[in-house]
Amino acid sequence: MKYISQLIILLALILGLGPLLTFVLQHGAFAQFDSNIWQVLDFTLRQAALSTLISIVIGFFVARALARQNLRFNKYLLGVFALPMAMPSIVAVLGVVGLIGNGGLLPGLISPYGLSGILMVHVFFNMPMATRLFYQALQTAPEEGFKLSAQLGLSDFTTFRLVEWPIIKSVLPQISAIIFLLCAASFVVVLTLGGPATTTLEVAIFQSLRMDFDPSRALSLSLLQVALCAVLIGSARAALKHDIGFASLRSTGQRFGATTLTATVFDFCAIAMATIIVLPVIALIIWRGSLALHFSPLSMRALLTSIGIGFGSGMVAMALAWPLAKSKDSWSNLLSLAGLIVPPAVLATGWFLLLRGLADELAITLGFIIALNALIALPYAVAALSAAQKRLQNLAHLQKQLGLTGLSAWRVVEWPLMRVSAMQAFLLATVLSLGDLTAITLLGINGIVTLPTLLRSEMGHYRGADAEGTALLLLILCGALTYAATKIGDNNAHA
Repeated sequence: MKYISQLIILLALILGLGPLLTFVLQHGAFAQFDSNIWQVLDFTLRQAALSTLISIVIGFFVARALARQNLRFNKYLLGVFALPMAMPSIVAVLGVVGLIGNGGLLPGLISPYGLSGILMVHVFFNMPMATRLFYQALQTAPEEGFKLSAQLGLSDFTTFRLVEWPIIKSVLPQISAIIFLLCAASFVVVLTLGGPATTTLEVAIFQSLRMDFDPSRALSLSLLQVALCAVLIGSARAALKHDIGFASLRSTGQRFGATTLTATVFDFCAIAMATIIVLPVIALIIWRGSLALHFSPLSMRALLTSIGIGFGSGMVAMALAWPLAKSKDSWSNLLSLAGLIVPPAVLATGWFLLLRGLADELAITLGFIIALNALIALPYAVAALSAAQKRLQNLAHLQKQLGLTGLSAWRVVEWPLMRVSAMQAFLLATVLSLGDLTAITLLGINGIVTLPTLLRSEMGHYRGADAEGTALLLLILCGALTYAATKIGDNNAHA
């Protein structure tokens, strides 16, 4: 089965890269790296670096504050921080514009467009994720270290350097690389809030095809994007090999010793800052959306289309991810990351050229959109299934003794142990597809109306109330599925 998954992914890559290279060669134009392309690369790296730095710094201090103070509302605050992870990009953009735009609650505070707006949306998404990841890492800090520090009367900085920093140092490169990759590959946020001087590689690829129809320029941008993503993914995977220091005998580290007043004030200021970044945008979307929630025939059609594309993409991602997660070879691991190493804009470039030579049919466009969404969700589906596959390793010898192979092994052994993780992976892949605007924008709408495309259309036609209602409907749908996936994962972890 793994060979079938590998073949399908390779075919998708060939269909994406082949038409692009063929078109360029046929027209005698090759990759050209002029000054404008280097400017696009410069802005891509600069905005991603700033977004990563701000998210990492704030996220670290907030995570340490939550771990150090051990407040009763930690669980609820971390739950709120999970909401941006379930929020489609276009919904967050609407919330930020509604907050600081000309007609927002805080007009003139900062511009929601250009670099400032892009940074604000990226930090809104990535700071909560960094906080949760740093907090989870700090929970593994050894209790014995805190107890010994308190007994020796070590300062707060010394305790941090000796006990917490080894933990943070091991996960910092990985978290930084993940956030940088997400920001560098940002499409919807930059497309909506950016401009001529604030364009990333992904958006520039789209503009080269749809506005200028310059495949040579698109090829140059695609090569840069692939190289950038490959380096970042390699950095993140290399970080996983680092040791995280000596482990505690307990699941969480209890803090010992009194916290100074200065440290307490600083901790609460950090928590307040993070809350101000996240909560107003979420509250605004829920508040205004609840007043404008509507169920018109068009919105119901968009809802059903979104669910159909989301479920279809989830099923395809699961079908590809299952054998890849089961296989432990490096080739399967590499292909599972195809949707990140070769970014959606690059694949969609070739697929768009391929579609030009085919009949302009709705079913074909839908198939390509589902396929692209499945590749984007594939790394997350494989990661969710890999943990369950470790349980099967302990039963491999017994399975061999019983002579269970093929469908019998799947029905008797694999499915009972993996069905919970499979459901979680399916829900996560579905959520990513439900809020997607990248694939449908890059491949052409062709009469397809989903909740994200409807929301963007309402925003573009200045139908603010309708857009807010659509945004809330999309947020409720994605939030419910994300919550279900999280609960399934938690229950499976404690099983």
